[in-house]
Amino acid sequence: MAGDKPSVELCKGINGLDKVVLRETRGSSAEVYLFGGQVTSWKNEHGEELLFVSSKAIFKPPKAVRGGIPICFPQFSSHGNLEQHGFARNKFWSIDTNPPQLPSNSLVKTFVDLILKPTDDDIKIWPHSYEFRLRVALTPGGDLMLTSRIRNTNSDGKPFSFTFAYHTYLLVSDIRFANYFLVSLLHLFYLLNILLQSFIVSITALHSSVISTAYMMPKCDFCNIQRKDQMERVHPV
Repeated sequence: MAGDKPSVELCKGINGLDKVVLRETRGSSAEVYLFGGQVTSWKNEHGEELLFVSSKAIFKPPKAVRGGIPICFPQFSSHGNLEQHGFARNKFWSIDTNPPQLPSNSLVKTFVDLILKPTDDDIKIWPHSYEFRLRVALTPGGDLMLTSRIRNTNSDGKPFSFTFAYHTYLLVSDIRFANYFLVSLLHLFYLLNILLQSFIVSITALHSSVISTAYMMPKCDFCNIQRKDQMERVHPV
């Protein structure tokens, strides 16, 4: 049901885990858990769920939540020496109360900013210091937007490389039509392969280089999946 105005609410989710619920005036909504910085629900204005979360998802840290949009960082899949998909999806993120300014969009008023920093235990297995900032936003039309910014904070200025992905689980309403969905993905395979290679990046300057990624998922159905990805290098003044 549509509300009078957009809202952002911090509340308890499954097993008492903190989550943030975003609601737009036309009725669309999204939920993001601080554990994993993970979007676990995205509903359109009719209340229809667009993301898949497995019935076997247990929501008990440090076990990663199976479904939604896991954040794969600093390693995607098994492309490295860390555990599969890295450790960001297994960590508790914090609400970022003072995020750096993003390019303004006056129409987008429903969002939450999260931040992840390494612990001493993290540095033992991946010896790099960083700040990973994530903004999850809903547009007035119900589109879901994720924007990530990763900053090198190594005290010695040493560069590091990483792989990164939004490992999105989309809900398929009828498995009989899944072949249409798969064909759409095959058409995108070449582009996605290029983007994946682009995410293998090196941050080369202390406090002066930020990798920024933006990901937007317009409202979609099982046979018409649309996505926009862009990557840019940002040099603060």
